[in-house]
Parts: sequence; C-alpha cells; structure tokens
Amino acid sequence: MSETSELLNCGLLSESAGINTETRALLASENFSEVIKYTEDTLMLQQGQESDSIYFTISGLFHAVSHANQQTPQRLLGRIEPGEFIGEISFFDSAAHACASVKAMKNAIVLKINRDNYKALCKSHPAQALELTSAVATGLARRLRDANEKVL
Repeated sequence: MSETSELLNCGLLSESAGINTETRALLASENFSEVIKYTEDTLMLQQGQESDSIYFTISGLFHAVSHANQQTPQRLLGRIEPGEFIGEISFFDSAAHACASVKAMKNAIVLKINRDNYKALCKSHPAQALELTSAVATGLARRLRDANEKVL
C-alpha cells in the first residue's frame, strides 16, 4: 500500500467510513487521482470559479470563506481538516461554480479526483466507486444535519 493510501485512512476515506484498503489504493493511484501540495496562504479554490474536482484533505488545514459581494466582508464558513472533502457541489453539479473560496492555512496535501477520473472509476471499478459515493453522501448528510442543528 502506498504512503498516500495509508494517509487517506482517516475521516471520510477511512475503513470506519466504509472505504476498504483496495479502494483507498485505487483512489491513490495516478489512474484516478492526483496528489497536490499547497503551501501556507495558498488559495486552492476561488468563489465563483468553475471546478470539476473533489478534493480529499490528507494533511494541513484549510479555511472556507464566502463573500456575498464586494462590499461585504468575507465570512468564515468553516475549517477543513484532514479527512474532510472540498468542492463536492461543483463536482456533482456541473452547472455549479465554487460557492466559497478555500485557502490553505498551513502547508497541506490533498487528493484531487476530477469528474473524468471519477467516471472512469465508476466504469472500471463500480463497487469501489459506490463505496466512495456512499462515503461522500454520508459526509454530505452529516454536514446537512450539522447545519440544521445550527439553524434550529
């Protein structure tokens, strides 16, 4: 198993979240993903930009910020730590753009999967693609539940 697939065994991509060793190894392979390193204070995504990728944080810390317009100050939406994911809205909805800006607050590493590689994974390894999709859906449900608790 590669160092990357070992590092992925946290949070959303962990065995406890339903992602087995074989699936992590596939996700870590160059056929389906790319490992990207960000230095501190590097902008990863810009609000409003097109994106076709989902990012899984391996290490580091990111901040997601949003600004309604140029006169409105940026609002911190949340901290993104290892084991979490970024960019899921525009990844699954090709008509959507990034709804927040994401910046590395420390040196960080992410695993990037673009839409074409995800489709290739779905065709060649459907069981592993289902594991990944189920884990992301569970993560999205958790986020929605957390947001509901804040509002209610």
